[in-house]
Amino acid sequence: MRAGSPAERLQLTGREWLLTDGSGGYAMGNALGMPDRRYHGLLCVSLSPPVSRAMLLTSMAEILWLHPDTPNARSVDLTDMRFADGTLISNGRDRLVSFEIGDEALWTYDVGDGATLKRSLHLHERRSAATIRYELTGAHGWIQCRPLMPLRDHHHLNHEPDPAVRLAGTACGQSVTVERHGLFATIEARGGFNPEPHWWHGARYVTESDRGYDDTECLFCPGELHLSLDEPAQVLVRLGGHAEEADLRAWKPGDPCVRRERTEQAASVVLRSGSGDHADDRAVLALARAADQFVVRRGPTPKSIRDEHAQVSILAGYPWFSDWGRDAMISMPGLLLATGRAAEAASMLRTFAEAQQDGLIPNRFSDEGGEAEYNTVDASLWFVHAVCQLASVAHDADTRGIVFDELVPACYQVISSYLTGTRYDIKVDPADGLVSAGNEHTQLTWMDAKRDGFVFTPRHGKPVEIQALWQSALRSLAVLVASSDIRRSRDLTARADQAAESIRGQFWCERFGCAYDRLQLTSDGWRPIMELRPNQLFLVSLPHGPLGTNQERSLVKVCRERLWTPAGMRTLDTLDAKYRGRFEGPIRELDAAYHNGTVWPWLIGPMAEAWLRAFDHTPSACAEARMMVQKLVDLVTDPEAPSLGQLYEVYDGDTTPKPQAPGGCPAQAWSIAEVLRVLVMIRGCESAKA
Repeated sequence: MRAGSPAERLQLTGREWLLTDGSGGYAMGNALGMPDRRYHGLLCVSLSPPVSRAMLLTSMAEILWLHPDTPNARSVDLTDMRFADGTLISNGRDRLVSFEIGDEALWTYDVGDGATLKRSLHLHERRSAATIRYELTGAHGWIQCRPLMPLRDHHHLNHEPDPAVRLAGTACGQSVTVERHGLFATIEARGGFNPEPHWWHGARYVTESDRGYDDTECLFCPGELHLSLDEPAQVLVRLGGHAEEADLRAWKPGDPCVRRERTEQAASVVLRSGSGDHADDRAVLALARAADQFVVRRGPTPKSIRDEHAQVSILAGYPWFSDWGRDAMISMPGLLLATGRAAEAASMLRTFAEAQQDGLIPNRFSDEGGEAEYNTVDASLWFVHAVCQLASVAHDADTRGIVFDELVPACYQVISSYLTGTRYDIKVDPADGLVSAGNEHTQLTWMDAKRDGFVFTPRHGKPVEIQALWQSALRSLAVLVASSDIRRSRDLTARADQAAESIRGQFWCERFGCAYDRLQLTSDGWRPIMELRPNQLFLVSLPHGPLGTNQERSLVKVCRERLWTPAGMRTLDTLDAKYRGRFEGPIRELDAAYHNGTVWPWLIGPMAEAWLRAFDHTPSACAEARMMVQKLVDLVTDPEAPSLGQLYEVYDGDTTPKPQAPGGCPAQAWSIAEVLRVLVMIRGCESAKA
């Protein structure tokens, strides 16, 4: 991605990049190098993987000294920072030639007189460490680096200097360890270190300003590193205060990279799903790389996740989400099964199964490492579907052992708890075999926006996607255990038959040719609520749909016409009075729009799959499904996309008069997962029909 001219540099404004370390840690920022979020930084580590994350290093203030001790000596300041008093230091971005993101982040600067400086950033997998590398060509000189270190929880800003921060030690003038309230960070390099502890005041992050959050903080600088650039120089930044990472110091570009090998292997699995053109194959590799960034290991300490047997989990998104049950279950088929990582899928499902309580898997694990939360009705049903999908591709004895010895019993517990009733008023109504849940104060479905006690999209009662999930889960589990437990299989099938009949009788709206969004309990019984939302797509997209062919085709046509956009599916019809076409404004406005028109890319998965199922996977159906998903596939490889190599959580619902702008989390697991999953499905369909 070139940025030589002012116009080209302007194109990089707002382009965000992401690197991850497989344990919840990450680095991310603006391609221009200027931090715009509290989450932008060169190293954020996980203290209780994959949560309890701490921002160790926001940026480096760098001054390059060229041709020292000669008449041509000069300095080049590469620092980029914005301050609350209006001061803007943009020296680095004014010299930026190009930015690239792959296994590392790489900035190339034109420093004048034909000389070029390259700075790269590499995150060491599951090591809570980063290497920053400098390489100067066309001149000789040295670089002065001032590390800017917040040493804080990644959600919270330092509003004033902390007198408790101290230099915990130096070694041979080449390293420094900084300590703040028991958090240690070490910076070391083969060069000189001059201790000069001080604070930079009033660093300002404009994205936080735009979102209505506090946007200013103080950054601690321990002193200066002086690095000769007669040959490439490296700076190692790591968690902890003990010199015990000799292999990290010895790292160099080109060393074997497990993540790169894993990504290439995953991409090769996807490519075997069908034939594609060069652009399609390039997108597959980009999607596989993006998918890998969400797969993490859980452990009580940063060292514990180095064990290959550490539990696998899936982060819902970067930078602020932890591992959420609903997101993990929906994402798993795309992130892990489509990429040939069944053993890791089994480990991930085991992670959530072991945390099951009262038939519910966690809605999310706490970002502070505390107790898990269970306030969801659909996550446990998605868990059953995920188990059944894993079973369909699990061929080795170990994985099948986990499925039938551990995961299937956990599925039985889900079904039993829903039948007898569990937390949050989740229970099966014996009158119609459908699942009801919650009340006016709860928000248990994926449309869960709630602020200051106000529920923006009330969906208590009997939501349509919960019935689709329940009915299909019963049938899928019945098929899975048919050969081992015929009595239970027959009981599950009978319950599925009852639920399917009730869905057809109570949810189908003949007038509009689609399904009601939910049933709401009134004094006169259950009343259908007609809101045109994409939740009904699961009546068709899941493996066992309850509708007839004509109903399926009518439903998907209505959703295609009224809800589809190139960036995904709207959450509400544009003709609805509650529709909000732009995801913008302060946080309460964002919450109000979140599920009332805002587009979600992940819903392109059920839309495309429902279309393929409804129209029998014909060539024309494959072509239509590919058209639906193509824009999102292209965004992953687009150098002008807002999130480089990733997909955002949401986009505007309105497509005119201005383009759909992205919003929410800049890297969302299920956005990538569902695009990758349906792309594999479409490629396979195209290959079979060729």
